[in-house]
Amino acid sequence: MSNGVELFTTRMRKATRQIHSMSDALVNAKFALSLNDETVWGGGLFIFYHVFAFLEDAKERLNMPDFNKMFVHKILYRKSAFEEDLNHYLGENWQAIPKSEALELYLKHLQELEKENPQLLMAYAYHLYLGLLSGGQILARKRKMFGGSNSTKETHKDKVTDFSDVEISQLKKDFRQVMNEIADTMTEQQKEEFIQESNQVFILNNLIVNSVGGQYRVLRHMLYKVAAFSVVVVGAIVAYKMYK
Repeated sequence: MSNGVELFTTRMRKATRQIHSMSDALVNAKFALSLNDETVWGGGLFIFYHVFAFLEDAKERLNMPDFNKMFVHKILYRKSAFEEDLNHYLGENWQAIPKSEALELYLKHLQELEKENPQLLMAYAYHLYLGLLSGGQILARKRKMFGGSNSTKETHKDKVTDFSDVEISQLKKDFRQVMNEIADTMTEQQKEEFIQESNQVFILNNLIVNSVGGQYRVLRHMLYKVAAFSVVVVGAIVAYKMYK
């Protein structure tokens, strides 16, 4: 790529900045209060498992050279890691859990792309795997810091967000480089379609994230704990004033 030409990944980042920021805010709002709640965490894994699994299975079905190139390291394959975590958090029968309407619509859209324009599936692969290497790592660190384990869960190490065998910064660099190399072979119309679909990625992500339940239960539990603590403090103050 010649000097002075904007990288396609930079162009995509600018074009999706607004919806991407909204998506990040939604994820933080939905999961920030639930980092130590196993069911809510498992619910988040459940929705994204189906998307990642579809992409990895579609890659094998399609055997497209460009799609294959995106998996720059074998560690990017996350399907089995999701399954291990889901077995732990939701139990061995997690596959029997019904999908939300939002998730069904997401998967239907991916199925249509696979039939009609499979190249656009790479937009989902790019943003979702890069998201796991970026925001996913931030969530994992917060979860570890703020109680992502308890006395009965300490032996489990989350697999989906574990990339300890590689240098994540280099993996992200390689991933972006491959995306730019693929974009160099696209026409301008294909690039525009790819960017439009990139915005769709975040819209669909927002819909399925919004379908995860449990946050209000966690919030209520936290409020009850705060209220109980307040009662104890007030009681102690009253007792002190009465008997001093």
